[in-house]
Amino acid sequence: MMAAWLYLHILLLVFWVGTDLGVFLAAKYSERQTLSIETRQTVLMLGMVLDRLPRSALVLIVPSGLMLTQTSGLTALSPMLVLGIWVFAACWLALLWVGFLSTNATLTAKCAAINWWLNLILALVLLSIGASGYSQQLLPGWIATKILLVALICLAGFVLDLLFGPAMGLFARLAEMPNDAALNQQYRQALRPVYWVVLLIYVLALGAAAVGVFKWPV
Repeated sequence: MMAAWLYLHILLLVFWVGTDLGVFLAAKYSERQTLSIETRQTVLMLGMVLDRLPRSALVLIVPSGLMLTQTSGLTALSPMLVLGIWVFAACWLALLWVGFLSTNATLTAKCAAINWWLNLILALVLLSIGASGYSQQLLPGWIATKILLVALICLAGFVLDLLFGPAMGLFARLAEMPNDAALNQQYRQALRPVYWVVLLIYVLALGAAAVGVFKWPV
């Protein structure tokens, strides 16, 4: 059973980092004035579709990691608490996909807003657990470190959505004035901090994976 949870955990990391790279490239291509506005819109829309996978992986990475520690005997949470964590993750995942698939703009916006705040809440909870794991020596050092890294990823995701909104507002204006040089420049500038946060997420995700593989610090 532990091997199955490990396999799922690895798959989630692959979907997370791999598809997020596609989102990154889609955003970069959407900047190109040499492309028609229709092509830029299509590329960016494709990026938004791909973005569903890393967001889904983030929701499932925590409970799948928990199952790894449970089956390996590193943690011994009660079955009811484990079930509660999975129910919470399932509800969060359902909320995400309702927002993704809905044609109701109001419902989509509400789901996105709830997801935004859930990222912050999860980040704060994980930061608290990771810090307690260190200070009270409740967890091996590498598990506490991995929890803290995932917490920082959630926090970065919260900031990412905050930064991406203004960029999307500018891109919507480009649909009416695609050749406006000043507007295109504003769009490129608005995406710069977004790219830095995405790169930070890559580093944190790969760092969390390395901590899990090498079990450091002990």
